[in-house]
Amino acid sequence: MTSPDDERSFWERHEFKFYQYGHVYALIYGQVVIDYVPQRALRRGIKVLLILYGHLFSLLLIVVLPGYFCYHFRTLTDTLDRRLQLLFYVSFANTAIKYATVIVTYVANTVHFEAINQRCTLQRMHLEREFADAPQEPKKPFEFLMYFKFCLINLMMAVQVCGIFAQYGDSQNQVRVHFAIYAFVLWNYTENMADYCYWINASVLKYYRQFNLQLDSLRREVNALRPGGGMLLHRCCELSDRLEELRRRCREIHGLQRESFRMHQFQLIGLMLSTLINNLTNFYTLFHMLAKQSLEEVSYPVVVGSVYATGFYIDTYIVTLVNEHIKLELEGVALTVRRFAEPPARDERLTREIEHLSLELLNYQPPMLCGLLHLDRRLVYLIAVTAFSYFITLVQFDLYLRKRS
Repeated sequence: MTSPDDERSFWERHEFKFYQYGHVYALIYGQVVIDYVPQRALRRGIKVLLILYGHLFSLLLIVVLPGYFCYHFRTLTDTLDRRLQLLFYVSFANTAIKYATVIVTYVANTVHFEAINQRCTLQRMHLEREFADAPQEPKKPFEFLMYFKFCLINLMMAVQVCGIFAQYGDSQNQVRVHFAIYAFVLWNYTENMADYCYWINASVLKYYRQFNLQLDSLRREVNALRPGGGMLLHRCCELSDRLEELRRRCREIHGLQRESFRMHQFQLIGLMLSTLINNLTNFYTLFHMLAKQSLEEVSYPVVVGSVYATGFYIDTYIVTLVNEHIKLELEGVALTVRRFAEPPARDERLTREIEHLSLELLNYQPPMLCGLLHLDRRLVYLIAVTAFSYFITLVQFDLYLRKRS
């Protein structure tokens, strides 16, 4: 006899441990608002202390440390090698974008503190209960997305730590090491909220897939109805109730996705800009390193930089890929609705519910970032092309400085 625990997947057995890990990691960076699945309410005193710590930590990153690095700006960029100085300027611009994203994240978390809890975290928990009896096939892709993101983020953290240690061993300028650590902390601060938004969107994708499977099952039952049965009107009434319930769930999924985008849109814009500058920085850093050595003598920093550049781009790509799949799933839902046959005996209520669901899907507009951009794969391609164009410009500057030196 197999126990119920043996039939559950690894994710189902350890899901809350992953969420607790993410919550504790967010608390380290002062983001009390990120609590994936709240198990119990914090004591008021502890909650106040954590919020106060979050404000102090954020102000340290936003006010105190930038003042320290601005004071030592000459030390950060001082070098006789003009090409290396250009590299320092590019890295400084990269960190400045992260810094701006941290400010936006801090303000958004403070302003939307209750809304993130009520309209995202708790609403997601409500939908999880609503779809507890739904088909479980979409849970497998969701689990894979969670595993992949978890491993990728931890790999990128390890790579960045290795890069800091390599810089500490090679550099005589301790201010630059401190700046590298500061940039690492900024990345982690923004990545916490990006991971939370990714988790919400991956959950939305799972719910849409479960919703589509439930809707398709109901469609087959409606299409199987035949006129003349004594229980036809009763059966139509039952199907109408179920369709009305599914329509309500669809509105709740729409609401969860819309609220998540509304509260995180400025952070996501910042992350897209950060991805652009990061790609540019990584391209140019690798070019600068390889320009000083042959391919047969690739150094440790080059390997670390290559892994980090690849990981960062994949991280941004899968965030947009989830939204791309949400769009495709909504198209699949619309196709399922169009395949509904006209109910026999022209049952008015069932016909009306089908029409209402069709109209809601027709009128639903996917959320946009600040009303400007759709977060899909086209945006990632645009970022890559733009970064490569700027990279060519930097290479031209580099070649010009090489001729002058």
